[in-house]
Amino acid sequence: MSNWLNDRLSTLNSRESYNLGSNSKAKNIRAKLDANENWHIPAEEVHRLVSEAVAQVDVRGYHLGIVEELCTAVAKRLSLSEGMIVPTQGADQGIDLLSQGFLREGDRAIIVGPTYSFYALRASLAGARCTEIKLNDDFSLPVETILKEASDEGVIFLCSPNNPTGNQFASDDILRLSEKFPGIVVLDEAYIDFAANSLVKEVENRRNLVVLRTFSKAFGLADIRLGLIIAHPDWASVFLDRIQYPYPLSSLAVSIALRMLQEFQLVENGVASLKKERKWLLEQLKQIDDVKAFDSQTNFVLLSLPIDATRGFNGLLERGIATKKVGRILNLPNCIRVTVGTRAMNSDFLEALKVVLINA
Repeated sequence: MSNWLNDRLSTLNSRESYNLGSNSKAKNIRAKLDANENWHIPAEEVHRLVSEAVAQVDVRGYHLGIVEELCTAVAKRLSLSEGMIVPTQGADQGIDLLSQGFLREGDRAIIVGPTYSFYALRASLAGARCTEIKLNDDFSLPVETILKEASDEGVIFLCSPNNPTGNQFASDDILRLSEKFPGIVVLDEAYIDFAANSLVKEVENRRNLVVLRTFSKAFGLADIRLGLIIAHPDWASVFLDRIQYPYPLSSLAVSIALRMLQEFQLVENGVASLKKERKWLLEQLKQIDDVKAFDSQTNFVLLSLPIDATRGFNGLLERGIATKKVGRILNLPNCIRVTVGTRAMNSDFLEALKVVLINA
């Protein structure tokens, strides 16, 4: 084997991978609350939309026209120009394409965290030097520190509302970063439908502000892997033509999403149901001694446990409850993240959590 190939393989082996956790290997999961899926869209309605799409789409061919149809439908829903929409295979591909398109060897990528680890993973794969800047203790953005560290080039990645803290950053702070920083500011709004304010309308007036969206959360369509880059009309179409793949999306996935957009009341009802359940879950958690639960603008809740996070995570998993172990978050020890499930799922989680804490 050549030295060149050995070197490349060694580099690949040295890179971090995205940690999916051990939940996928666990048996007898009765409440899957580890991946921020939306269980508040009725399954029978999703099955109906999928069946309609399957009956219509001929998967033997490439259907570019349906991608344009998606751009039109999304632009109409968000009151944006069609030329601002770049469909992607999930928001994750959007992160990857932005990294590949804008970052070169040695460029700076600023990751404001703790946050979604995929930003750093893909930016580093593009050759960027990744610097993580910690959030303030109240989970707010340290704007001056970011601007000082970022200098005048590269990409800043922000997730608002943020994963795993669950809070939404102040709009003024994000806009100030886009005004003062000459590079690209990528704003991941994956959880925006569960929050108060979106900055997507600002993109048309800010050439360096990019918003990511996904159909995985509020739409309850995690498995079809469909997302969006929303960028300034000066360059979004060029990005779609030059960086995105030639046949970028599954026409079946797009057909399902289009049907959900046409029946948007399903999404609105699901979001309203989840917000109501989130309020109830937080109220219950705050009644458990020594458990610190943080208010959320997402479809999950961050908890700091009075016991070791691994012990808590494993204890819940043994009882059929899958959560996400995140460990220390800033000055908060023993954190786990739990998706807001249905009332039955949340009740099972609360019951199991109390048993785990008693037996600790």
